[in-house]
Amino acid sequence: MLDFYALIDAAAGDEFAMMRPLTEDEVRSWIPEGRPTHEQWNAALRSDDLSFPGRGTGRCTVLYRDGEPAEIGYWGCTAD
Repeated sequence: MLDFYALIDAAAGDEFAMMRPLTEDEVRSWIPEGRPTHEQWNAALRSDDLSFPGRGTGRCTVLYRDGEPAEIGYWGCTAD
């Protein structure tokens, strides 16, 4: 369970207890076409292509199915 109380701008620096979306450049660093699927996102997390942020911070990104936005992938590290 991730316990973040606000979503901040993708261009903002990390702030404690905040969820930050990936920037377009961050997404394209692991999926060049810029439209990751759920499967590609899971594979990137397992392979360390996507790093986990520090304690008390989170990341999210839009995931696509059939070329259309379908869900949001969240990951991070709690402050506990």
